[in-house]
Amino acid sequence: MNTRDMKRFTALSCFAILAACGGQSTDQGGNKFLPTMTTVEGRVYNSCSESPECSGNPSAPFAASVSAAPPAGAVLNGVVRLEVNGLEMGNVELLPATGYTPRVATFNISADKAFAWLDLDTRNLPNGALTVRVSAFSKPAGQSGAVEKVAMPARTWTINNPQPLTGGFTATASVAPANNAIVRGTTRLEVRGNRLANVELLPATGYSPRLGVFNVSADRTVAWLDFDTRSLPDGIRDVRISAFSAFPGQPNATELVAMQARRWDFRNGSTTAFTGALTVAPLNGEIISGKISLGIRGSGIANAELLPASGYTPRYGTFGFGLTGAADQYGYLELDTTTLPNGPFTARISAFSVAAGQPNGKEIILMPARQWIIRN
Repeated sequence: MNTRDMKRFTALSCFAILAACGGQSTDQGGNKFLPTMTTVEGRVYNSCSESPECSGNPSAPFAASVSAAPPAGAVLNGVVRLEVNGLEMGNVELLPATGYTPRVATFNISADKAFAWLDLDTRNLPNGALTVRVSAFSKPAGQSGAVEKVAMPARTWTINNPQPLTGGFTATASVAPANNAIVRGTTRLEVRGNRLANVELLPATGYSPRLGVFNVSADRTVAWLDFDTRSLPDGIRDVRISAFSAFPGQPNATELVAMQARRWDFRNGSTTAFTGALTVAPLNGEIISGKISLGIRGSGIANAELLPASGYTPRYGTFGFGLTGAADQYGYLELDTTTLPNGPFTARISAFSVAAGQPNGKEIILMPARQWIIRN
């Protein structure tokens, strides 16, 4: 049994033992959940609503509970983060208080099916009252026999954005290496346009693996990425830049290829032994509060930290890792924003090839500096 399977077995055993001993509580909606426990990938979860182990539901170990969302009655504007922790989640959606249509948005789900997140762009919604729930399903959308758990019972929020976005959706790469260029170190990429919601550096075809996510200005006319080419092994790679009119998980997104496929030659003297990529983080300019999840993936990472935009102090947090194989690592950090002052907060995520304090290590920047607005 490998490390990941052992952690999953331990987690499920804990569920069964706690349920047998009656270790339950209920949330405000009357759903059963278990005390805080360690689950897969070495992460700690507060779960789970209406636990199948407690209720005898044969869908065990499926579980889901909202961990970050505005309270009922909150006034929302801009981009708002929603998060759900759980086990074996196949699909998570933001839905009306009752029924299943219209679906407001679909959450992203981590590879271990234990974490889901949504960056909800309220600017695409009409101003006024919005009543929604968050539901998780044990199977992906479209598959029959799925069990539903209401991770967040219905809440009413008030959408209040100052003015609607105007103009059509456009996107053009303005700064990028030429075709057949040699790239090394950190390379600046820029896209200019209108109504930019999400801009990504992608392979020439397809959408995986995602090589980088751009920061987007508040007026959605400029996107930029300081791409650390050391996060990839040396060699020839064909890439494109695509812009989208909606955030990941938002419906009705339009894609524009801002930079048609170009071939770049990566030459940093790096190998596949030390690579990494960002998987989960709030978008640039996003309002955050409470505890926020950050995630990375890579190989050969001995240490990863949340740091200031430049320099190495203060260190805001250190990632914990769950190994999924010798060359495949997932790292997670729960950032408690209540320990930081309200207002703008700028940080980057860096990975290192040696443990903290050890000399002669290599660094790759998995998340170039982003500014978030802390509002607790």
